[in-house]
Amino acid sequence: MPYVRVGGIDLYYEAHGTGTRVVILAHGALGSIDFAEMSGLKASTLAARGLRVIAYDARGHGRSGVFTRRRDYDHHMLAGELLGLLDALDLTRVSICGTSMGATSALLLAQSHPERVDRLVLRSPPPFGDDMIPVRRALYGLALMYRVLGVTVTARLVALRPGDSVRARTHALVRGQRRAAIVPALRGFLAEPLDTARLPAIAAPTLVLTQPGDALHPLRSGEVLNSLMPAAALCVAPSRWFWRDHCEDMADLITAFIEGRDDDARHASTMWACAFTTTLQESCTSSSDASSRLHPSLS
Repeated sequence: MPYVRVGGIDLYYEAHGTGTRVVILAHGALGSIDFAEMSGLKASTLAARGLRVIAYDARGHGRSGVFTRRRDYDHHMLAGELLGLLDALDLTRVSICGTSMGATSALLLAQSHPERVDRLVLRSPPPFGDDMIPVRRALYGLALMYRVLGVTVTARLVALRPGDSVRARTHALVRGQRRAAIVPALRGFLAEPLDTARLPAIAAPTLVLTQPGDALHPLRSGEVLNSLMPAAALCVAPSRWFWRDHCEDMADLITAFIEGRDDDARHASTMWACAFTTTLQESCTSSSDASSRLHPSLS
């Protein structure tokens, strides 16, 4: 199995496809390569569309190494790990598709090393400002359950809450964690808020995918990103589980965005009845790379 040494631990990763455009998949908290199907986006699905895709398990998740201190999981450490992965794999410039926790890592990398980031796809972005309070409370509560009750009991209890359609998925996701890693991870990555004042400096074309009814990933997060980032487009799904249940369609949309096929992306948003808005500013784009950005016509 492929591993690279980054930041003192071994990171597990998988590479799919041989396309010229490289996409890094950065999962959310509790996620991993093995659980990618639960979120509706697998590396192999994007690779089948001609992209070169690299998925990895963040520290403390999946098959990667473990840290046991909360500070080792703050968002700056996670973003540094993403940069270390690019360096270890000799990847100069990539697109990044980040989900939740992974979206934060992608944003921070785009802020600190814009020369390394071509395009961003931010799925279910994390909360900002006051929206962090209930999310932090919920995840800290889950961390406490892991610490006091253990993995098996926590998985059983948490799986009682969702509806029947997602109960088995929730149980598998929560049961698949390592207590020594997930407790500090859940307490670490939301310990400090992301500095939204720096978002306007991110010039990379960005596609933000959100959905209604998701308490851990408020719709307002997508609106914040869309309003502050000069090259952002926001796509709001018509239902909470839309992206998971339409994984092939989502892969088409992401591929079209990464490849700059604006007409295909516009057609997809119309067909699915997704709400599309954009803050793209032509002044932020030189004539040489304007065609690679999502045009204002998407709105």
